[in-house]
Amino acid sequence: MRRERVALRPRFLYLWVRGSFPLPLVLVLPLFALEWSLMLVALIRKTRRLSSPVPFKALFALRWLPPMLLVWVQAGETEVRLGLW
Repeated sequence: MRRERVALRPRFLYLWVRGSFPLPLVLVLPLFALEWSLMLVALIRKTRRLSSPVPFKALFALRWLPPMLLVWVQAGETEVRLGLW
């Protein structure tokens, strides 16, 4: 039986805010920072026996998604986008 290999390419979460100010605000966070923080939380919860175990593949679920816009909110002149790139 052969295991399927998936290329884990570098991914980023981005936050883009445009409003009444002259330039848009863009923040970029590497996806591994989110994954490692989720692993730390899962490890702490596992050692305290607060919940059921988390499957290891679930921590890397965002890696297999194509680049996409996750949240888009527009209110008046302010526009906020959160996406996966």
